Amino acid sequence: MMKLLFYWGPGNLVTKIIRLLTHGPYSHVELQFTDGCRFFSSGHGTYKGSHMVCDRKIYDRYWDQVLIPATQEQENVAELFSFHLIGIPFDWRGLVSFLLPFFDRRRPAKFCSSVVLDVLQQSLHMFPGAQLKTSPNGLHRLFISEHALVVSAPVSDARASQ
Repeated sequence: MMKLLFYWGPGNLVTKIIRLLTHGPYSHVELQFTDGCRFFSSGHGTYKGSHMVCDRKIYDRYWDQVLIPATQEQENVAELFSFHLIGIPFDWRGLVSFLLPFFDRRRPAKFCSSVVLDVLQQSLHMFPGAQLKTSPNGLHRLFISEHALVVSAPVSDARASQ
């Protein structure tokens, strides 16, 4: 089953700014397919830009997951569409324009939540009309508002004590 994985764990200054300005606990989102491949966009680390990595990553307690109700055929279409987005550079200016609304841009931004939402809209026809200029928290809120029963958030010791 396809999953969206939302990162809420420790982070750097950019992570904290994203969370503050988007009013939520999440700073990153990835799309994982049943075959273990994951699609994401990142502006730092080993993988910069949009990538498909087939490493069967095991997500730790700092990730919440949302299960996406899709058939295997729908998932195949989504994965195929994701391949067309590989190599798109991470859009730092788009992220800044998202975080600072007065610094708006005309072209669509390409950061983690926007590329994942693009896959969901174009291949699974989910959330029609939702702007691609959304944060990981905004994407999570979209799912909660329309598919409240598909959320699966592991409770960790660290979060249980908060």
